[in-house]
Amino acid sequence: MKTRPKILIVDDDPDFIEIGRLSLEGKGYQILSASTGREGWEMVQKERPDLVILDLMMEDLDAGMTLSHKIKTDPRHAGTQILMLTSIARETGMDFTPRTEEDLRKLKVDDFHPKPIKVKTLLEKVEKLLARREDPGSG
Repeated sequence: MKTRPKILIVDDDPDFIEIGRLSLEGKGYQILSASTGREGWEMVQKERPDLVILDLMMEDLDAGMTLSHKIKTDPRHAGTQILMLTSIARETGMDFTPRTEEDLRKLKVDDFHPKPIKVKTLLEKVEKLLARREDPGSG
């Protein structure tokens, strides 16, 4: 029997975590959550999620970037897919969106989307990233 994919949501917004949890659990995913980069790193090491949905700005402006770097540079977790979400453009007016695969690699993430994100878009991105994890040659 195939196990349900494990998704870790790391975000300091409890409302976003709850909406994400409800939306993703409804599709059969196992959901874990953390509200800081530090807690997120502990969960990654303990739970070994298949996918991390990661906010960029949490306890520090670059907490999400720090966590994505830790995950992708640790050989035990380098294959973990990361979807980074951020409201930095809305909050600062700066366009932070990566434009190319190389930009994503530099950020140490597999996909990126500005907040807010529609549930349908979130589900599509999750499915795509989990499929990529199962077949690394596909993406």
